[in-house]
Amino acid sequence: MAENDDLDLGEEKKSSKKWLIIVLAVVLLLGGGGAALYFLGLPPFGKTETAEAEEEEDSDEEAEEKPSAPKTAHFHDFAPFVVNFPRGGGARLLQVGFSVMAFDEETIEAVAKHEPMIRNNLLLLLGRYKPEDLRTSQGKEALRQAIVREIQKVLDLRADGGTIETVFFTQFVMQ
Repeated sequence: MAENDDLDLGEEKKSSKKWLIIVLAVVLLLGGGGAALYFLGLPPFGKTETAEAEEEEDSDEEAEEKPSAPKTAHFHDFAPFVVNFPRGGGARLLQVGFSVMAFDEETIEAVAKHEPMIRNNLLLLLGRYKPEDLRTSQGKEALRQAIVREIQKVLDLRADGGTIETVFFTQFVMQ
């Protein structure tokens, strides 16, 4: 009989351990869920009325800072540039056409006014590139950024001011 009593106590210890593990698992799950709700800002830990009011004030301030009319883009199209590559690189010729974009008409007028100087500087710039540099999209993007910098340098030098936003390729041929 003593053996039966020992078995009953062992089963009670095992079942109490199971209950303890189950209770701990439930507590951990509830704690994790509560933490997730808190960090996601969902109810019942959601934003308070003061936090919502502050957000509305911030959005009102942002709306006041934005200009009422959208900016109008202005463009200047350049005639295509044709550049010879040095022999031995595969391609021997590069033909590039692009448009300059700015948000003010004065900048586009300055680009048109100084187009001979800009064309000269860009022809020299294009002549420095190798065909293998321009085969990848990264190479074309680097060329686009270099063109933007070169045009901006001429505008800054000539004191006409203005800022060009970007350059868009309209033609890009290598043969």
